[in-house]
Amino acid sequence: MAVITWSEMMSVGVPILDADHKTLVSLINNLHRSVGDREEYATLGSVLKALEDYAEHHFAREERVMEVCRYPSLEAHSRMHRNLAKQVRDLKSRYDLDRTAVRAKDCLTFLNKWLIEHICSTDMDYRAWVIGHPEALLAAETMSITGIRPNAGGFSWNRLSVLVVDDNENFRRVLQTILEGVGVTNIHLAANLDEARALLNAGGIGQVVTDWHVGVESGLDLVTWIRGRPDLARLPVLVLSGHERMAVRDQALAAGADEFMEKPISARGLLICLARLIREKGETP
Repeated sequence: MAVITWSEMMSVGVPILDADHKTLVSLINNLHRSVGDREEYATLGSVLKALEDYAEHHFAREERVMEVCRYPSLEAHSRMHRNLAKQVRDLKSRYDLDRTAVRAKDCLTFLNKWLIEHICSTDMDYRAWVIGHPEALLAAETMSITGIRPNAGGFSWNRLSVLVVDDNENFRRVLQTILEGVGVTNIHLAANLDEARALLNAGGIGQVVTDWHVGVESGLDLVTWIRGRPDLARLPVLVLSGHERMAVRDQALAAGADEFMEKPISARGLLICLARLIREKGETP
């Protein structure tokens, strides 16, 4: 099954809703690329969590838009949303109970059919109602997946520069998709610590997200290196790991990390954590 290629034929004519759809397409493509990967289960879990977060957020945003523009088929559309969201939640619940019970390839047929039919069929029905309706567009723009209103308190995702350090390409792409989904455009990807140090030496990085295990290296060594640099002392650093134990968390924080999260991650949890770290450091982007 091929990856999904976005085309203008899939546009509903509302940029912010199209952006949501592109994020959902990218997440499904991330899932496609993870089939057979050595960390397939970790990637699958994060994609399913992100799909659950983005579907809930996107459906709520769409329904708010349709409500404002008095779309006559709102209730029927909402029922469809609830059904689709439940199917995603059920997949994630099966994964949570037994990670080996769900494979990436088993999800792809459903997700491809779900997304393409949803965008190219049902969503096109409301297109004429929302295009050129400024109140509806404003309502959409004031909603965010994190609950943080765009530009609230000077906070702006599109001014943030993030370095993602992980030796697994598929997981790097998942994190990139999540960040791009809220408007982060300055994203740097490193597959090892040498690449990460080079990017940090070049300057301009506003936040670091690193895996604990980066190949045969340790992300904690990168954290220690960062904290030993006076120019990087206040740089927010989040460490990710597939093992959530108190001792693991304590070790990451003792090394100088600001926060620790267990894989698989949720999109909303990751973004809320990153936003909080930026504000705690007093360095609003």
